[in-house]
Amino acid sequence: MKRLILSLSMVIIYTMVNAQSVKVQSAAGYLRNGRLDKALENIEPTITHEKTMNDPKTWNYRGSIYIQIAASTNPEYQKLANNAVQVAYDSYQKSIELDKDKEYQQKNIIGLFACSEQFYNKGVESYNNKDYNNAIDFFEKTIKINNVFGNKDTLATFNAALCSELAGNNAKAKEHYISLTKSNYSQPSIYSSLANIYKSENDTIKAIKTIENGRKKFPESYDLIISEANIYLFTGNAAKAQNALNTAISKDPNNPTIHFAVGTNYEKMGDMVNAEKSYLKAIELKSDYFDAIYNLGALHVNNAVEIMGRANTLALGDKNYDILKKQADEQLNKSMPYLEKATEIQPKDIVVLTTLKDIYTRLNLLEKLKSVNQKIADLKK
Repeated sequence: MKRLILSLSMVIIYTMVNAQSVKVQSAAGYLRNGRLDKALENIEPTITHEKTMNDPKTWNYRGSIYIQIAASTNPEYQKLANNAVQVAYDSYQKSIELDKDKEYQQKNIIGLFACSEQFYNKGVESYNNKDYNNAIDFFEKTIKINNVFGNKDTLATFNAALCSELAGNNAKAKEHYISLTKSNYSQPSIYSSLANIYKSENDTIKAIKTIENGRKKFPESYDLIISEANIYLFTGNAAKAQNALNTAISKDPNNPTIHFAVGTNYEKMGDMVNAEKSYLKAIELKSDYFDAIYNLGALHVNNAVEIMGRANTLALGDKNYDILKKQADEQLNKSMPYLEKATEIQPKDIVVLTTLKDIYTRLNLLEKLKSVNQKIADLKK
């Protein structure tokens, strides 16, 4: 009787073990036939059973089932798992860990590359939904998988950098942009973006160096030329900024913004003649360009202030005082049409109105003074 009981026990154990192996094979069969629900139902018990849980085949099949669920367009299959790509990735990694003889190496590599594609797709989906932090995570997983096999996924890296910038994570953005520059990624914007991060960190030396490297690689890039001008303007190097701006004008002569920037730079350099020409060109190209119109008016006001400053240093009774005063008044008269145009474009700009008030007072234009005083009073109500 005891021997019979022992024999029955052995049969039961063998049957249970065999049942688990059958489930692995059944899962594989259902997977081949596209029955992902049944495949999942059969594979899950096998990952906790002591006879199949340490078999690399079990985990490879599980990874393949979950990656197919992740890629499925069937709503019923999509409901089978919330994080199918991650489960697939973890399963392939487990199979690699257990696969001492590398029997499933090629299948696991193919599976991980499939995970990489799905992580990338999820990253794009998160980006489109403005969920930048999750997008970063998915793109970085894509990068990680490719790095393991010696591949540089520069597109995923670029997307990770962009999403990091949008999420305000400059540390990650910088890390990815630096990686792209080392990989010679053919996108000029990585240099301007990286330079802007350095600039935000007040590291102007690295910002300038980054832009210079970008300009060497992409000498015709208009965006990099503008970035170069901006960084030199930021650092106060007006001469180098002007060279960059002149290059920008040669490439885009009908861009009023560039002519305006040239005007402001000439003004910083004290070249009022060329500043005026640049502002006038900007206004010619864009007749309602408030900033250019205001700056041109302000330029003449500043000239008047400078002239009167010289006049006020003269000794009492010096005949040159009246000459200088007349020149100052001429500058104020030149400024009026531009400032009046500016207030037509932006009627509530208190700075323009106050400047006009001072000019009208100085030139004794009482009707105009009365009108501008009323506008200022209305704004204060």
